[in-house]
Amino acid sequence: MVSSVRLDFNLQALLEQLSQDELSQFKSLIRTITLGNELQKIPQTEVDEADGKQLAEILTSHCPSYWMEMATIQVFEKMHRVDLSERVKDELREAALRSFNKNKPPSLGTIRKGEPEPVDLDEMLVRFEAEAQGFTETEEDVSSLREAKALKKETPGKEDRHRSVLKMKFQQMWEAWPGDSKQVQAVAQRYRTLIPFSNPRMLPGPFPHTVVLHGPAGLGKTTLAKKLMLDWTEDNLSHKFKYAFYLSCKKLSRLGPCSFAELVFRDWPELQDDIPNILAEAQRILFVVDGLDELGAPPGALIGDICGDWLKPKPVPVLLGSLLKRKMLPKAALLVTTRTWALRDLRPLMEQPIYIRVEGFLEEDRRAYFLRHFGEEDQATRAFELMRSNAALFQLGSAPAVCWMVCTSLKLQMERGEDPAPTCHTRTGLFLHFLCSRFPEGAQLGGTLRALSVLAARGLWAQMSVFHGEDLESLGVQESDLRPFLDRGILRQERDSKGCYSFLHLGFQQFFTALFYALEKEEEDRDGHAWDTGDVQKLLSGEERLQNPDLIQAGHFLFGLANEKRATELETTFGCVMSREIQQELLRCDIICEEDRYSTLTDLKEVLHCLYESQEEELVKEVMAPLKEVSLHLSAADIVPSSFCLKHCRNLEKMSLQVIKSKLPENVTASESDAEVERSQDDQHMLPFWMDLCSIFGSNKDLIILEINNSFLSASLLRILCEQIASDTCHLQRVVIKNISPADAYRNFCLALQGHKTVTHLRLRGSAQNDTLPALCEVLRHPKCNLQYLGLVSCSASTQQWADLSLALEVNQSLTCVNLSNSELLDEGAKLLYTTLKHPKCLLQRLSLENCHLTEADCKDLAAVLVVSRELMHLCLAENPLRDAGVKFLCEGLSYPECKLQTLVLWNCDITSQGCCYLAKLLHEKSSLTSLDLGRNDIGVTGMQGLCEALKKPLCNLKRLWLWGCSIPPASCENLCWVLSCNQTLITLDLGQNSLGYSGVKLLFETLTRPNGTLETLRLKIDDFTDELDKLLKEIEVNNPQLTIDTENQKPWKKRPSSRYFIV
Repeated sequence: MVSSVRLDFNLQALLEQLSQDELSQFKSLIRTITLGNELQKIPQTEVDEADGKQLAEILTSHCPSYWMEMATIQVFEKMHRVDLSERVKDELREAALRSFNKNKPPSLGTIRKGEPEPVDLDEMLVRFEAEAQGFTETEEDVSSLREAKALKKETPGKEDRHRSVLKMKFQQMWEAWPGDSKQVQAVAQRYRTLIPFSNPRMLPGPFPHTVVLHGPAGLGKTTLAKKLMLDWTEDNLSHKFKYAFYLSCKKLSRLGPCSFAELVFRDWPELQDDIPNILAEAQRILFVVDGLDELGAPPGALIGDICGDWLKPKPVPVLLGSLLKRKMLPKAALLVTTRTWALRDLRPLMEQPIYIRVEGFLEEDRRAYFLRHFGEEDQATRAFELMRSNAALFQLGSAPAVCWMVCTSLKLQMERGEDPAPTCHTRTGLFLHFLCSRFPEGAQLGGTLRALSVLAARGLWAQMSVFHGEDLESLGVQESDLRPFLDRGILRQERDSKGCYSFLHLGFQQFFTALFYALEKEEEDRDGHAWDTGDVQKLLSGEERLQNPDLIQAGHFLFGLANEKRATELETTFGCVMSREIQQELLRCDIICEEDRYSTLTDLKEVLHCLYESQEEELVKEVMAPLKEVSLHLSAADIVPSSFCLKHCRNLEKMSLQVIKSKLPENVTASESDAEVERSQDDQHMLPFWMDLCSIFGSNKDLIILEINNSFLSASLLRILCEQIASDTCHLQRVVIKNISPADAYRNFCLALQGHKTVTHLRLRGSAQNDTLPALCEVLRHPKCNLQYLGLVSCSASTQQWADLSLALEVNQSLTCVNLSNSELLDEGAKLLYTTLKHPKCLLQRLSLENCHLTEADCKDLAAVLVVSRELMHLCLAENPLRDAGVKFLCEGLSYPECKLQTLVLWNCDITSQGCCYLAKLLHEKSSLTSLDLGRNDIGVTGMQGLCEALKKPLCNLKRLWLWGCSIPPASCENLCWVLSCNQTLITLDLGQNSLGYSGVKLLFETLTRPNGTLETLRLKIDDFTDELDKLLKEIEVNNPQLTIDTENQKPWKKRPSSRYFIV
């Protein structure tokens, strides 16, 4: 966090002009313009709840002024509030003019607001630079300086030759781009505006010296870096930087130790004599460090042995780490590109960099690219929708190279009159079709294909994407062998590194890595020549994937190549031999066959995506058949794989779903943008797959439990799901709905369960249940209702709605258990419920009113219920401030012989020793009470003594007593020992979280060494476990084998210990 900064424009006034929706949009967009960790440290709730004034204060206290100026302008422009963005610019210009007049050199005269020809911002920058260099020019001096620079270009010097060589080099990039590069350039231009020193509209600094472009592979980070270099060669950045140097980490990865000067100037011999002078002006130098993740440096190499001497030889990672750490040339500007996973090693090096996430082609960019490629709108739209039908492929399409590949493949199929739809079902299908369509059948390139697969696998395991001449030589491959793949756009030759090659996109390297495992092994492979790669088991292991995320997609491709039809297509095209044992090898992997299979959500999701990629139903059946329980977090990319695989889970008994908002069809609200609504309409093609997924509820008779939590269900999703649940073939018995939106989703679920033949357990939880009760009452009043358990947790309703529920409970003849925990009953609602409980037709046996704001007055009404009710046996009043007076009322009701109550939960009810004495008196006599929970009440010595006296009495029927955290001291252990010696009914005693001391625990253990026929469970806290206690514990195991002692050495309690005995 930075100290509160003063802005040169009135941010508060601008934010206060925004409507509430616009302010929310501003908050959302400001987070997309990344500023290191500063903005992420602001609590989300603090931002969400802030008004315009508060938001201005938050931002100015967390963010530097230069970033706020840039971000505010960009956000207003994205919001189409050009009036506000122009106002910011005007205020900034006025502030800059005031500052210039105040600090100008004396010879420049005064510039006043309102003069006919105000100073241009670039002009102002030149003047400030001149002042910073110690000059005192007149305006004629500035003009003369520019004329001199222009004349200098007529006789090119070393600087100009350096610039012209780089210009030619980076211009070739656009010429080499496959397909139409105009859209790529447009995307590059958009991101350029986010980089302070490359945005021509940005006001003069100071700016941070370091900008980091990060994101997945292939999205344009290198393209943007090279575009920045091209801009410099075309004089667009010359007023900021005198020199710019491009450092490709791909190229540097095999360079041995050298000095920093050698590293930078080894390709520029004409600049060797000027190195000291050039580096002396570090503030005028831009270093572009491209592909830092491809340096291949081991963990910690960048930050170790930091060096500031540019003449001292060091390993390349040390030199680059010293540059990033600002030990080397601290005033130079840096632009670094890297993949996001590599930021973990980069973050400790840099201070306050700007992080910019590069996302490649946005949806509108992809649309525009397809239209330009196809020319015909109908074809372009059809192809675009096919790519969109596969969410994973569509996400991959943010890479321009993938867009080109999709367009090329689909256009060719359309021209041949083929159906292009199957090509887009899986990523394997697309990559395979593109590869095979580039070659004629019988190309007989099996040897080269194998060599490329070895290179790909080696590189992927080493996290390297560039292959050098020596790599080819080790496999006996010549450049001429690669020519077919170079000419067809599968491979590309690095223009700035002769003899270096890379795949068009990381996806191709992953595809060829999978091919390495799928090809029939040759003799040398069978002899154990592993080519520096792991086996299939290692490729699919979670540990390896965590260290090297690129292996994940290679694993997906491997499953895709296990498809018999695809294997045949590769064999026909290239003359290679595919392994027919790969399916069995995949089935033997831990990810598929381990006993605790799919122990995490990630594991299951990964398996589903892999199996879907195979498109082999027999393989899917074999893997899915043993599954009895699944838990799914569904995004758009997960719907299709899940629907494909889960229909083969014939033994599935339980399904848990979490549907992620803004990822599935129609998951938008009226307040969201038109673009999101349009996207929602476009995603209608996902609904058939959702329907296919939901059909499992009607087709699988073993599926009896459904849990849905933390989900957003749109109208279409909810309608399809409810139709399947309501069908006659659905055999669900237990339905749990937690924290779903929108609010009417609860109501629709209830209506779907109306008259359901098999559902006996329904639990609803969440704050958005306003309209739930009317529909729920309809369910309860239905003559075919079979509900036995109803959980209505955290529900707020009107008095009339509670009245309707009470009447429905009177009519219902199946319900035996109701849980209203954390609900706002209101005084009138509670009284109506008590009246229902006293009704002779009410069949409720279990009732939970935990944390319902009940008081001692409610206990008086409940006491009357206990006397009259013929069915109520379990009552939970936990987390209510009943106090001793409330307990006294309850004991009066419990004392009646007509009372049937067996379990009473008074956890954390503000009960003291006095309330305990009331209960002890009740237990002295014959009472129906068999289970009592007094946990987290401060009963102390006196209360414990009273309970012990009661437990000694032969008429006491208590079987379970929970006293967790009741402030019981060591002095009470003697009384407890008497109880354990003589009581013949107690089977559970919970003394957890009470400081009984070593002496107290020892006394209890000594008592338990004598045979005790009834006690089965004892829980207690042991602070000092000694050998003596261990010896006693072993003796107890011999003499009382039925007794389990929990010493609370495991996790602390997350919920009430008695809860599992009360509500099912």
